[in-house]
Amino acid sequence: MIKKLASFAKINLFLHVTGKRKDGYHNLYSLMTQIDLRDDMYIEFAQKEVSVFCDHPDVPEDSSNLAYKAALVFFHSLKQKTGEAPTGLSIKIIKKIPPGGGLGGGSSNAATVLLALNKYYNSPFSKRELMTLGLKLGADVPFFIFGYPAIARGVGERLEKVVDLKSYYLVFCD
Repeated sequence: MIKKLASFAKINLFLHVTGKRKDGYHNLYSLMTQIDLRDDMYIEFAQKEVSVFCDHPDVPEDSSNLAYKAALVFFHSLKQKTGEAPTGLSIKIIKKIPPGGGLGGGSSNAATVLLALNKYYNSPFSKRELMTLGLKLGADVPFFIFGYPAIARGVGERLEKVVDLKSYYLVFCD
């Protein structure tokens, strides 16, 4: 079964770096929100191995891809939690979010894989547990799992929901 999923971009409406950490990350204070720009992802479950295909030449199709890594983290954590040991899935990414543009495309792809796998395996992980798994992959991944506009603190993992955020039009130029 192939499932089509939307993997949305994000923007930081403001970003203050409040310090550098020993692990190389920066502590921050930011307002983050998803935007309508998205990648389309096609996931086929219950495959023999993890594979990634992307139509953009700058996106890796090997184990360095964040969506690929997300599948491995999920499978490893599922085995630890339930003893179930799935081995793979196929991921196809139709890239509309510019790679390396600061819009969180790779992190969003990883979060989309975690959420899809969690649903496929009947939700063995809570949202909080998925956010913890996502943080292993990157600082923006928990935001995409959180699913709401948020004030982000720490490296981006401490999220506080923002309500009544006004809608705006954005124009991106390259």
